[in-house]
Amino acid sequence: MLRLASLSVASALQLFQLLRVGALLLGSVLLARSPVGVQAVGHFEAMLFVGTVVAFFWANGLLQGIAPVFWGISEADRPVFLFHVFALFGGLSALLCGIFWLGRSVLVPALTGLQPESGWGWYLAYLFVHLATLPLEYLYTLHRRPLSLMGWGALSFGGYVVALGTPVWMGLDLLYSLKALAALSAVRAVWCLAALCGKVRPQWQPMVWRKYIVFSFPLVLNLLVGQAILLFDGWLVGWYFRDETVFALYRYGSREMPVALALASGLGTALTARIAAEPSAGLSEMRRQGRLLFHRVFPLSIGLMPVSSAAFRGLFGHAFEPAAALFNIYLLLTISRVLLPNAIVLAYGHAPVLLKVGVTELALKVALGLALIRIGGLTGVAWSAVLAFFWEKAALTWYVHRRLGIPVGKWLDIPLYAAYSAALLLAWAVAVFR
Repeated sequence: MLRLASLSVASALQLFQLLRVGALLLGSVLLARSPVGVQAVGHFEAMLFVGTVVAFFWANGLLQGIAPVFWGISEADRPVFLFHVFALFGGLSALLCGIFWLGRSVLVPALTGLQPESGWGWYLAYLFVHLATLPLEYLYTLHRRPLSLMGWGALSFGGYVVALGTPVWMGLDLLYSLKALAALSAVRAVWCLAALCGKVRPQWQPMVWRKYIVFSFPLVLNLLVGQAILLFDGWLVGWYFRDETVFALYRYGSREMPVALALASGLGTALTARIAAEPSAGLSEMRRQGRLLFHRVFPLSIGLMPVSSAAFRGLFGHAFEPAAALFNIYLLLTISRVLLPNAIVLAYGHAPVLLKVGVTELALKVALGLALIRIGGLTGVAWSAVLAFFWEKAALTWYVHRRLGIPVGKWLDIPLYAAYSAALLLAWAVAVFR
């Protein structure tokens, strides 16, 4: 068993991501099995969806730009740079949450097709602190403090589960869970402020600021395109069906296999820096770590296929069992998720390519979504996501091979990948047609 005292930063990042997705999954289970009802679950999922819309593209784009800029400036400027990062996240979080509070009667129906219920103010208070403190995990990573990162993850994600689940399981309504999440935010804000002492230096340096914005801007645009894909799916389901129950089923079923998402995300973040510093050694490590990733996530995805219906019934209740068919389709995203050409492209400094490929992915997703929802309903939306995401990874793999001159076999174990992918597709076919 991995000892915490010897935990590496890369392993800590993967564990941190596992805590994140595990908390979201466990929170969903607790909420679905509570007495609040499917309609209330649908309203909470609408809140989470709006939170994703508010945050995903700019937050993740700016987060991806932190490490390359941090290591590219002088050591004396790094505390100032970190101050700029946290100030930017705090300012944008306050602005966007304020806009959604003032315009909730228009923005929420426009994005979800649903009316805003009571509790939006408490949720936005939670969201504000959540977004403003996002860079803290990168600060711990840059300063090589894996144990602090684990502590932050335990507070953030363990606290999320407790705050969301405890009130509704005590027989209270969802409003009390939202208030508990806001109280958790106050604790997280205190932790973050304490962690920043001695690590940031309040000072305005336009050159540092400009370098960060210029480097991160194409990453933000690329993720904006990706955000548009998520927004389109949620909007399409909300406006096509106009039913909180259907929206809840879609949100519960449209989940990737949590372990695959967490491990691939953490590994991609760690390998980007490794490849940028030592390309040959980094690519060799990607091939080796990729094989380990395959062995960890493909068997889990294959094993979940035949039991997903029973698992949804047992975890979420009979009302959510139909979402299992969607989940099985989204499990096929594992085939794309384990491919990491994005890390190579970013490490080689070709960030604008991610944006160009993302635009084509968005166009394909919209076309497929509009066509397939009429043919297959929610399953059609799921298939449009699987196909569009695979196109993105295939296009970036082609770019790495043809434009960067890096053969696929240098960073990917092709026979093992092909065998696992075929096995997963076969498992899906058996689960559907048995």
